Amino acid sequence: MKVLFIYPDIITRMINFCPAVQLLSAVLKREGHGTSLLHINNDYGIKYDKNTIVGLSEGFDLFALTATSFNYKYANEIAGWLRDAYPSVLRVLGGSHATIRPEDLNNSNFDVFCIGEGDETMAELCGALREGRDWRNIPNLGTRFGTNIKRGFFRDLNRLPFWDFDIIDTPKILEKRNGFLSISFSRGCPYECTFCVNHLYKKIEIGDNDKMSDYLRRRVPGLAIEELSQLARKFKVKVFNIDDDLLTMNKKWMREFADGFRKEIYEPLGIMYIINARADTLTDDIVKMLSESGCKEARIGFETGNEEVRNELLLKKTSDDALAKAFKTLDNYGVQGVAFAMMGIPGESWDTFFDTINAVVRFQPKLIRMTFLFPYKYTRIYDVCVEQGLLKEGYDAEDNRDLRSPLKFEQLTDKEIFCFRFLFPWYVNAWWMDDSNYSNAIHEFTELSLSELEDSIPKIIAKDTELSNNCFYPHYRYFKHNIDYFALDDNIKNTIQN
Repeated sequence: MKVLFIYPDIITRMINFCPAVQLLSAVLKREGHGTSLLHINNDYGIKYDKNTIVGLSEGFDLFALTATSFNYKYANEIAGWLRDAYPSVLRVLGGSHATIRPEDLNNSNFDVFCIGEGDETMAELCGALREGRDWRNIPNLGTRFGTNIKRGFFRDLNRLPFWDFDIIDTPKILEKRNGFLSISFSRGCPYECTFCVNHLYKKIEIGDNDKMSDYLRRRVPGLAIEELSQLARKFKVKVFNIDDDLLTMNKKWMREFADGFRKEIYEPLGIMYIINARADTLTDDIVKMLSESGCKEARIGFETGNEEVRNELLLKKTSDDALAKAFKTLDNYGVQGVAFAMMGIPGESWDTFFDTINAVVRFQPKLIRMTFLFPYKYTRIYDVCVEQGLLKEGYDAEDNRDLRSPLKFEQLTDKEIFCFRFLFPWYVNAWWMDDSNYSNAIHEFTELSLSELEDSIPKIIAKDTELSNNCFYPHYRYFKHNIDYFALDDNIKNTIQN
């Protein structure tokens, strides 16, 4: 079989790796199939253009597309182009959208949705097509015939091959991403955060006889180090971006991994790594071990500074004290603490906004990634938004997802919530240092209309550079002119000669 993967990577400002394609490609190659990829990216890949995509899709036996709900409309449109050009070639959609919204199949341009984990499913589908067998009852395949036999989750990740980094243009992506190579070694999550799709996956993948304790799966540390070592010697990697959420939960695993990384990669090659972690797992001994093994930064989701909203509405189950301790411990050992925060959570107000400002001042993370909350359909937070009538009309179209919140707020205007997110570091600095320069800048831009603000992003960044260059105290600034990241500039300037 000749399988063409298609990845519509066109909703972010950067080109990205594609874990699903890279792993499935490795699985199919091991089974003797051929794989190729159309990496759709208007700036750095193949243009989102009908004639180009159709022309490059000739001669394949299966089209396999992947999509989240945010890029589903692009994947579906591409599938329509392929249906018209190559009607006899099966079109299958995988990724989170197919899993959490299988009912969309009947109104889509796809023949099949892969619902749940697709490692075994895609291998069986390709085998059946190659041998001319009926494929319609393969577990995890949602078809127009209504069949969908659940397979459950793939238990032993050690049986999977290493990711296929040759199917994508890894050297180009590394160049554009400053040497950051993304990879992961685990699946599953035992937590129930209301904004995450994990609890939807559980409904599909956890069978009646399965234990929740088995759902969080990891490769053994030795295989993880072996794969990283091969990649480090093949590509110009500067930092390994390890995307797993919960590796630090298992201290034994983390110790073995850190020891192997230090010996095999950090000490001989100088390559560092980045992890995600929950605050309550970052004990003193774990952070010391991370630091000594080459961990450059640890990213923690604190979401909001309002502890009640974080733990009762979002079910994050992380206290302010645990967050403060985690960021302090990271700082003590020279590991950069990065905070993931969200603006526009149901019930957002000036009070919750200032709670988040106060939390940032208390925690002082080195970097903040700020987003709007975008509730995936059928998640618990989505249900809350529906029940309270918070979703704006046309939300499902996912338009303007970068610049506008999809929610309505009783106490806030769209312009105020825009300023909360995109002028956030200025509010922090004005509150933290009582700095009139930042207060004046806030006033200058909040005088604009919402549409004027949305067109003023370059001016906001330019103004921030000016303010930061004239600030002689620790403060937050836009990170490398990126509107979504705020960095703590704590290199206090020499003020004696001024």
